[in-house]
Amino acid sequence: MNDAEARLMTTAANHYGIVSRAQAVAAGMTDKQVDNRIANGRWEVIHPSVYRIAGTPITGRQRAYAASLSMDAIVSHTTAGALLRIDGVRARGVHVTLAYGQRGGQKAKGISVHWSTSLPRTDRVFVDRIPCTNGTRTILDLAADLDDERLETAFESARRMGLTTTVALARRFEALGGRGRPGSARVKKLLDVAGERPLESRLEVKLARLLRQAGHIPAVQHKVGDYRLDFAWPFLLLAVECDGFEHHGYRLAWKRDRRRIAALEAMHWRIIHVTWDDVTLRPEETLARIATALVRAA
Repeated sequence: MNDAEARLMTTAANHYGIVSRAQAVAAGMTDKQVDNRIANGRWEVIHPSVYRIAGTPITGRQRAYAASLSMDAIVSHTTAGALLRIDGVRARGVHVTLAYGQRGGQKAKGISVHWSTSLPRTDRVFVDRIPCTNGTRTILDLAADLDDERLETAFESARRMGLTTTVALARRFEALGGRGRPGSARVKKLLDVAGERPLESRLEVKLARLLRQAGHIPAVQHKVGDYRLDFAWPFLLLAVECDGFEHHGYRLAWKRDRRRIAALEAMHWRIIHVTWDDVTLRPEETLARIATALVRAA
């Protein structure tokens, strides 16, 4: 291995075993040397002028980076959502976005290309060295592909991780949204119902939607002393808590939660517990239980 290839292998090691012909030439290799490595199987053609070093693991991040490098584009939509680890988003193929007027690379098989009138640097981040849309822009792009509940789940997840805020989404939507943009109606609904604090899980999103449909509007993530209540009617000292495995799935967490509930009950709060099955399999029964408790507490 010559010095030029050694420099290139350092680049490849930092980018999932992916290199481009342009990178190889910039490192000091010749086109003939590149062609020889392709011919002898040391490099595998992934996209035009983009190669995978033989033996490197094939991963979603490798595919995303290779597509970005091939198209000179930003990873976006469900691919960006998966990279950002947003709840409920699964990568379907590889999606990239370019700004109108931008000269991208050659279109390659397996890459879905989106075009945008606006793709400023403020909409971009690097995730594990892969250029992709940031949390706010990703939520706006996902609005065209996700239904209301999945979009709300994704948005609350992004808020919890600090990837976006209600204010940031509203501002970017004002610039990009409106008639003709797919998903605009969903984003408007999302902004209308978003609380001051993000919901903590998919179960909370499902329950929040169920309560809204029934006309019940509680405080969300209401603070009582050192604790927070998932949903609360403070003047009635009534709360609904979501018992999800992600928060109560191991013994220490369970014991802490029991102490928390005991402390709240000592402050005369009545706590109604609901589970995933309560919300998804028995929604009418669950709403009736909450409605009865509201009447009794009034």
